[in-house]
Formats: sequence, structure tokens, C-alpha cells
Amino acid sequence: MITNKLVEALVEAAGKPRSTAYKTVVVLVGASLFLIIIPFLLLLASYGIEEYFLTHRFRILQIIVALLSLAFGFFLMVWSFVPLVRTGKGTPVPVAPSQKLIVDGPYRICRNPMLLGVIIYFLGIGTIVDSITIGFIMSCLILLIGTCYSKFIEEKELRMRFGLEYEEYREKTTFLIPRF
Repeated sequence: MITNKLVEALVEAAGKPRSTAYKTVVVLVGASLFLIIIPFLLLLASYGIEEYFLTHRFRILQIIVALLSLAFGFFLMVWSFVPLVRTGKGTPVPVAPSQKLIVDGPYRICRNPMLLGVIIYFLGIGTIVDSITIGFIMSCLILLIGTCYSKFIEEKELRMRFGLEYEEYREKTTFLIPRF
């Protein structure tokens, strides 16, 4: 299956030592992808879907929601990024991943805090650019894409790399919605 081959390739890539320059480049590419390119593509897709919903009402409230979503989503992404680099000596990019399973910081409250931050951030982008409907659609689309990636690829790769340590972490920590 194609997902198994991708998982195997990611596990192989994870075992390779990476230079600081390589990690910097993949983080910049990954950040560009997740902070600019994917939101733009989802924004375009969301415009087509939005025609079926009410739009452009209560704009000031939407701007407040957008700004709060952008700030909180970005904070959660940065908070999730820091332990991957500091403790894990890696990045969130699959070809230069953390060399250690990170289970503290935001990873204490859910296994995918960065995805949660991205979902909230995309809500803000769609809302500030157009409407809360577009923001909601973008969030739903990235939730679907991120969940599929996590379930079909990332979790398999983490099982292969970290084995029992990951299984124990997975059993006691929720997937996405934080448990306090």
C-alpha cells in the first residue's frame, strides 16, 4: 500500500542525521506550506463551498473571532514547535523529525497540539479574509486532511520508530481535543 511505503520512507529518513542547515530549510519550507500555501488553497476551495451558507453578517464580530483565532492558533503552533526542536532535536517536518518522542509541554494535553493550532489558525485566516463561514470550512478541511495524515501515516511511523513508548503515550493522551 502507498501509505506503508511512505511510512517506511519517513522512518528511514528519521534515522538519518541532519545538519542545522537542512533542518532550517525544511522548517522554512514547512512553515511556508502550512502558514501560507495550504491556507491559500483551502481559502480557494472554501469559496466554492461557502455559497451554501449565510455570509457577510456581523463583520466586526468576525474580525474579533479572526484575530483571537490567529493569535491563539499561532501561539499553539509555536508552543508545539519549541519542544520538537529543543528536546527532540528535530522539526515538525516529517523528513527531519524529532529524534525523541515528545510527551511534555503541549503534548501532555493532546498528541497533536500543532494540528489543533493549525485548525484554529486557519479559522482565523478564512474569517479575516472573508467570513466565519470560510474560516469554518477551511478549519474543517484541514481537520480532515490532518486527521487522515495522522491516522494513516504519522501514527504508523511513530509506532515503528518509538514502539511501546509511543503506544503507552497514545493510550493515555487524547488525539486532538485537550484533556486537562
